Amino acid sequence: MEKGSNPPVRVETVAGSRPGVTIVKVQGPLDITNYGEFEELMRRNESPVLLVDLTDVPYIDSAVLGSMVAVHVACARHQRKYALVCANQRIQNMLTVSGVGEIIISFGTVAQAEAALAD
Repeated sequence: MEKGSNPPVRVETVAGSRPGVTIVKVQGPLDITNYGEFEELMRRNESPVLLVDLTDVPYIDSAVLGSMVAVHVACARHQRKYALVCANQRIQNMLTVSGVGEIIISFGTVAQAEAALAD
């Protein structure tokens, strides 16, 4: 591994407990050096409800934040729902400071997100 680079991030897609819900589980720090798989998966997803589980993500950078905003815009354009789940305080602070927290919905748990967004 190169000095200053992060380990590869793990990205897994699983079905939610309600019909039409897809959960993208991410593990590891997510930044410009390793977010390619995450970005590609997010762009290809066409689920009516897309939840990004950040339970195991210690931080994200501005490139990932931009990618999340782009996914949010694409979901809104196609009348799909999108939310972040289990973002830690560091990520929540980034969302707030950047103003993105006013745009992207965030929930404390997957169950809360599914209850609020799934039909």
